[in-house]
Amino acid sequence: MGLLERWARPFAGFGAWLAKLTNGVYRSLGSPGRLFQDLMNGSFLGHSTHGLLTDAAVGAVTTLLVLDAVAVVFGADGSGFETASLVVLGFGALSAWGAVLAGLTDHKDVDPGDARNMATLHGLINIVATIGYTVAFFVRLGGGVGAARWISLVAFVLLASGAFIGGHLVYKYGVMVNHNAFSGGRRAKEFTPILPAAELPEGMPTKAAIGPTNLVLVRRGDVVYALKATCSHAGGPLAEGTLKGDTITCPWHGSVFRLSDGAVRHGPAQTREIAYRARISEGQVEVQGPIG
Repeated sequence: MGLLERWARPFAGFGAWLAKLTNGVYRSLGSPGRLFQDLMNGSFLGHSTHGLLTDAAVGAVTTLLVLDAVAVVFGADGSGFETASLVVLGFGALSAWGAVLAGLTDHKDVDPGDARNMATLHGLINIVATIGYTVAFFVRLGGGVGAARWISLVAFVLLASGAFIGGHLVYKYGVMVNHNAFSGGRRAKEFTPILPAAELPEGMPTKAAIGPTNLVLVRRGDVVYALKATCSHAGGPLAEGTLKGDTITCPWHGSVFRLSDGAVRHGPAQTREIAYRARISEGQVEVQGPIG
C-alpha cells in the first residue's frame, strides 16, 4: 500500500457516509435529481463534467497566481489589473464549486476500498481549497488585496495537492474511465453463430461470447439485441442487469443503456456500450459487428 493510500484510509467511514448521503439526496429529488445527476456525471456529454470544470477552475486560479505575481514583482497594481484579477478569481471559485458538485456525484459510485478513500481525501482537500478561494474573493472585493493574495496562495497549494490525488485516482484506479477503452469487442465481419436460439429465453438478459468477448443478449420475440457484457462505467456485469422497456440497467451503479445501440440513457456511465447486430437464423443466434 502506497503513502497516499495510508493517508486516505482513515477517511473510509466518512467516505461511506458521504456516498450514502449523496445517494439519498439524489433519490429524494426523483426524476429531476436523476437528470441533474446525469448532467454532473457527464452522461449527456460523453465526457466527465468534473474534468471539464476542474480544468476551468485550475486554469483560472493559475492565471490568478500569475497576475498576482506580476503585480507584486513589477508593481502592476492599477485598477484595471486588479479588476481582471477579481474577475478571474470569481470565475475560478464558481468553477471550483461546480467541480465539487460533479465530484460528489462521481464519488458516490466509487467502490469501497482504497479508491473511495482516495476520492474522499481528494474531495475534502478540494472543498477546503474552494472555500479558501471563495473567502479570498469576498476579502478582495472588500479591498483586502494583500490578505486575499495570501489566502489564494494557500488555496492554490491545496488545490494542486488535490489535483495530484485526482490524477492518482484516474491513472492508478481508473475512476470514471471507460472500462471498454482498451478491450473493444471482438470483430465479426460476417454474422457469426454464438448460441442456439433455444438457449436464449424471452426477455431475460443472457450471457454469451464471441471469442474472448463476453456479450449480453436480450430476446424480444424474433428480435435479438447484443451488447458487450462489461459496463463501460466500472466494469459491472450487464448480463445480471435489469430490463425496462428498450433499456438495460447495470446492477452495480445503475447506469442505463439502450439495447439497440448501447447509447447511455442515464449515468453514471458516460460512454456508450459496445453493440452488435444480432439475428436468429437456422436456430442459431448470430452476431455481426461491433456497430459503429
